[in-house]
Amino acid sequence: MSSETDREFLTYLLLFATHADFKFDAEERAHILSKVDESTFNKVNRTFEKQNDIQRIDRIRYYMEKGNYSQADVATLTSEVVKLFKSDGDYSMLEHNLMIGLKRIMKG
Repeated sequence: MSSETDREFLTYLLLFATHADFKFDAEERAHILSKVDESTFNKVNRTFEKQNDIQRIDRIRYYMEKGNYSQADVATLTSEVVKLFKSDGDYSMLEHNLMIGLKRIMKG
């Protein structure tokens, strides 16, 4: 998982996850930037901010189809989301519920 599309998908997925509890703080931003470069982050964030929830879910499905990710890749992606959720010291119920939904979306 090292192509530009993979990095964009990881960025998108982490941005989607940050909005689970309706706040996007500096710790979460720093966590994302520890995984991807700022240029990728800014590019993906511009697209993300223009979309509604349905469009965002469709975009995740699009990345999943385009990337043809293995079960190991999906496990890595979901692990990155959980790390993000825990980065602010509070893995909230909203974040936990979003993780359940993301796993369903990513299964196809």
